[in-house]
Amino acid sequence: MATPPQQARSIATEQKMLDAAEELLKGGDSRQVTLENVVKLSGASVGSFYARFGNVEGLFEALRNRYRDVMYQAAINQGHEKALQQTDLKSALHQACKTTLELARREHTAISYLLMHPSDDQQPLVEQRRLMVEELHQILKLHRKEIKQKDLRRASENISRMAHAMWMQLALMEPSEFIGRKTSLSSVIDLTTDMAYAYLTNE
Repeated sequence: MATPPQQARSIATEQKMLDAAEELLKGGDSRQVTLENVVKLSGASVGSFYARFGNVEGLFEALRNRYRDVMYQAAINQGHEKALQQTDLKSALHQACKTTLELARREHTAISYLLMHPSDDQQPLVEQRRLMVEELHQILKLHRKEIKQKDLRRASENISRMAHAMWMQLALMEPSEFIGRKTSLSSVIDLTTDMAYAYLTNE
């Protein structure tokens, strides 16, 4: 079998180390994400680690970029594509909320770490929020006849803030901790959907 080009091997090695760091992070303790543990779990060399990340802080910055650019954006975009296919407003909102909040719960360990250790560069986060507002704006325009609010863009911003607040809560704690004793993820999704729908359909 032909040897892969050096650049392709380099990218694959970097991804293996990032995969290893994510796996360690899912254990709930960021202190486990060390050079030694990442190298051991990924099968890469110490030299490869230093060449790509420089230090553990560089590794976490690369994890932030991966999460932000690949996991988050891909999941949200996919969810909003499905939301745009719904024939009524409530179903569209439910699909959008479901995608966002399921991501928060599924990746809560990584998200909670990133929230507590933010990057110095906040511009990507601002851009993510802007894109979410734009995607919600598309959903609202598609179902304009069901909506009582006059300013769809402002409505999109308000719903985005509400969904983001729930997203952060789910990333940091179990649903039952901030909603109710027996609350499930599906209940939080339904509640967020109901709040958004009530806001949009009432004068």
